[in-house]
Amino acid sequence: MKQIKNIDEIKDNMIYPIYKDKTIHNSVIEHLGYDVNGIVSRKESEVTVIRTLGKYDFEKIIFVGLGLSKECTTLKLRDAIRKATKHVNVKSVVYLDGVVSEQLDATTITKVTMESYITTAYKQVKVGCKEKEITDIDICISDRDIEGAIRLGRIYGEGINYARRLADAPPNIMTPAQLVIEAKALAKQYNMECTILDKEELTKMEAGGILAVNQGSHIPAYMIVLKYSNGSSVYSGVVGKGLTFDSGGYSLKGNSYGMKYDMCGGADVLGIMRIIAESQMKVNVYGVIPTTENLVSGEAYKPEDVITTLSKKTIEVVSTDAEGRLILCDALTHVQNLGAKRIVDLATLTGACVAALGDVYTGVFSNSDKYYQEFEKAMQQSDEMGWRLPIHKQYLNKLKSQSADLKNSVGKVGAGASVAANFLECFINEGVEWIHLDIAGTSDNEHKGATGTMIRSVVQLLKNTGDLND
Repeated sequence: MKQIKNIDEIKDNMIYPIYKDKTIHNSVIEHLGYDVNGIVSRKESEVTVIRTLGKYDFEKIIFVGLGLSKECTTLKLRDAIRKATKHVNVKSVVYLDGVVSEQLDATTITKVTMESYITTAYKQVKVGCKEKEITDIDICISDRDIEGAIRLGRIYGEGINYARRLADAPPNIMTPAQLVIEAKALAKQYNMECTILDKEELTKMEAGGILAVNQGSHIPAYMIVLKYSNGSSVYSGVVGKGLTFDSGGYSLKGNSYGMKYDMCGGADVLGIMRIIAESQMKVNVYGVIPTTENLVSGEAYKPEDVITTLSKKTIEVVSTDAEGRLILCDALTHVQNLGAKRIVDLATLTGACVAALGDVYTGVFSNSDKYYQEFEKAMQQSDEMGWRLPIHKQYLNKLKSQSADLKNSVGKVGAGASVAANFLECFINEGVEWIHLDIAGTSDNEHKGATGTMIRSVVQLLKNTGDLND
């Protein structure tokens, strides 16, 4: 994956994004021997494939429309590259000289193109098969050095795909123990500190939330802690729900197919940590993943049990299928004990969020208007969509318990995503800024594959709020 500076040096199939108000480069017309301007569609994301018929050393040019240049955005470019990528089966070159405009600089379009190509080309790995290698692409931009942008786009694309690969793995393979192995390997590769709190240590800490959820499984619970230090600012925390499989426990789900994706938040945290470490971002970040299974056995926790969390708050269990908040509350307490002052958590937390927002918007909650506005900016920069939902004490009042400080669920339908967010906010200390991302609807594609949703936005938030970056 490298830069080519002259369109006449292209020796591989060409991907050619084209504006509605631009003409095709004269060199292409001359090589082909006829004017293809009249037959190439410029409509947004519409693909026209032209066979070169021996006029070039390569087989085809894949034109993809971008609409009007003044109306083009990075989101439209992402969509166009995704459409074009589906026609790529051999090494190709993306010609981007004609895409550079007042709105879109060369560095931005290069990074977006590389990342979009890599994430689109990703395929799930079938058990027993080798992982499919993604075919290389080069970028053709003539008069600017964009090697750094190529590298950064690759880092982001591969980091997102890494998280997707972890989440896509079957639950009998990607167990909590295997997730620990993955985290250790990642930390070693990128020189991050890694602490694994095992069941014995969690018991000594009295992390009763994660331990209660773990009671039904023969595989121990863990809390994974990665530490990345490369800045002068205070530490941020990124926390991800790592339920490698969720049966619902004694509040048994009617259908638990797709519940291997209940660890998408945890997988996303590892993807985020990989991106910031490989790009050497000037930030200080803790990545924390509480991981376990939620199963049924003679030892499993039950409705009406009362548990004591790491924060010492007690919780009456109304539903054993509201387990994500129980492992997250211990993780949120722990990352604050480590010193994090700004926290983002990612969790496939509630079906209620899916009912409210479907698979288009991620539910966003925050205890800080300022922090939310910073995250909203990061989402806009990253072309990801989130919708802020409310936190209010009246939701919290629904979680009052006769036998504990809190209930873990209301036990009936109604504002479930907000109720869950209010529960989590109870474990955020005064003065700590916090964002909760309910990715239940956006984390996977109808159980057909993980998306890596919100990785870009969280990385962008960390970058924006950390030290100055080049």
